Amino acid sequence: MLLRKKRTELQRQMKHPKSSDLPVNKNYCKTCPFKPDKNGRAQDQELANKVISRTSFKGHQICHGTEGPKRKWKTRCKGAFDHNMTIYERLGFKHHVK
Repeated sequence: MLLRKKRTELQRQMKHPKSSDLPVNKNYCKTCPFKPDKNGRAQDQELANKVISRTSFKGHQICHGTEGPKRKWKTRCKGAFDHNMTIYERLGFKHHVK
């Protein structure tokens, strides 16, 4: 007989939502690596590049700066979404993204 552990609250919250269930931030959060600095460059280009390589054609980045209590997801990252949408638009895939 196999014993199954009950899912913890955190495991339930970390369940992957559909990307269309979460709105995209209207503005950059204060910790967004894509937020332009005074020279118009991403404030943390190294982290932004990691997010780009992890999400392009694979998924959406959840905004950690706007998470609710107990890490409840609220919105998608504006910076990552805008960057990826530029690529999708140029390739003609804009209509596939919600």
